[in-house]
Amino acid sequence: MRRFFLLSIAIIIAFSFTSCIDLIEEISINKDLSGHYELRLEAGGLGGMMSMAGGQMEIPAIKELDEKVDLLKHQVGISHVQKKIHLKSMQFYISFDFEDEKSLNEAMYQLATVESNVFIKKFLKIRKHKVIRPNLTPYLKLLIEDQNLMDQIPSEDMLSYVNYKFILNTPTEIKQVKGRRAIIQSNKKTVISSFSFKDLLVNKENVYLKIKM
Repeated sequence: MRRFFLLSIAIIIAFSFTSCIDLIEEISINKDLSGHYELRLEAGGLGGMMSMAGGQMEIPAIKELDEKVDLLKHQVGISHVQKKIHLKSMQFYISFDFEDEKSLNEAMYQLATVESNVFIKKFLKIRKHKVIRPNLTPYLKLLIEDQNLMDQIPSEDMLSYVNYKFILNTPTEIKQVKGRRAIIQSNKKTVISSFSFKDLLVNKENVYLKIKM
């Protein structure tokens, strides 16, 4: 089974908070189809207080994730890599710039320890007039099962308090969006879709998105 270190560690940390928290994936695309990628956690209310081991939770894979993120600094087409991964201070933030679609997808494959091939879906398809994100829910479900992440929460109800939010910023105005819970913002250049982990894991919501510009 593939090991999705980046997402799995983010989810474990998210499950350890005492109140609502958003796992946010944000991508900004430039006119030349280069862009910026971010993955971060944002806690609300008392979310800054971890519920596991008095905030002293340790995740062995953190060190390996640090090493993998550092490898991005040497990847062709990737630049300005930044990371803040500190459990005690409840910080989880990873970002980088990418030259094109290929660079972005190869970076995501590397973080997921997956070798790119024709059978692996692209994380994101970026074209001049459209952007497509495939339905990643089945992969997320496999990740949760493979890493036994459900063991990190005391009850299924807690899944309702952990949200996955996807934000896409485009260089030109968005003409049409196809996808559940996808909302075009007032600036006409941003789309946001948001699902609770209960939506994804229990209700198996489809997160497919197609954005026309």
